[in-house]
Amino acid sequence: MIGTVIEVGNPTDNLGNVCPKKKVLSLHANFDAMKLKVMLLAIVAVLVTSFSAQAQVKIGYTNLEVVLASMPEAKTMEKELQVFEEKLGAKIKVKDDYVKQKYQEYLDKKERGAFLTPAEQEAAEKELLRLDEEVQKLAQDAEYDMMAKRQALLEPVLAKLQTAIDGVALAGGYTYILNQTTSAGVSTILYGPDEADITKALFGKLGLKYPEQ
Repeated sequence: MIGTVIEVGNPTDNLGNVCPKKKVLSLHANFDAMKLKVMLLAIVAVLVTSFSAQAQVKIGYTNLEVVLASMPEAKTMEKELQVFEEKLGAKIKVKDDYVKQKYQEYLDKKERGAFLTPAEQEAAEKELLRLDEEVQKLAQDAEYDMMAKRQALLEPVLAKLQTAIDGVALAGGYTYILNQTTSAGVSTILYGPDEADITKALFGKLGLKYPEQ
């Protein structure tokens, strides 16, 4: 802290010159004042830079789900997935029907008392469990295959969409493009100016007709 220093004795010599100790205190005071000025200038520079950077940010938004649903490639993809899913389902049904048939045969045999020994009945039950596990595994594999197929078909569609987004962002000078909703349909942007909505521009970039409301 800079304060007043009181000297004990004569602060000056016979010629009226300041004593050396007084000169040192004066130099310290000037140096502290200079450091304070430098710190204030640095803070101001940081604030100016921050405000300048914020002023250059331009944010746009769109509804990717609406755009994606309007792309013909996405519609073709959904049709292919439907056919693929039906094939997987048919394969599972064949196996499941076989298991049901074997289970009914087991029930009929048990009801008639046709099992010669308890060991024979136990073996039949173990076989039914094994077949049921096969059906479950087949269903799990089908689910995985379905996800992999969707991902493979979706990648080129999303790549085309991303290229269109990049083009609109570059032409409009946007720093960020946000998605208006999540995949579950939950809105993530509660308010935004209409001029920041790039959906119409995105439709044009993709060569699609914009659905007028």
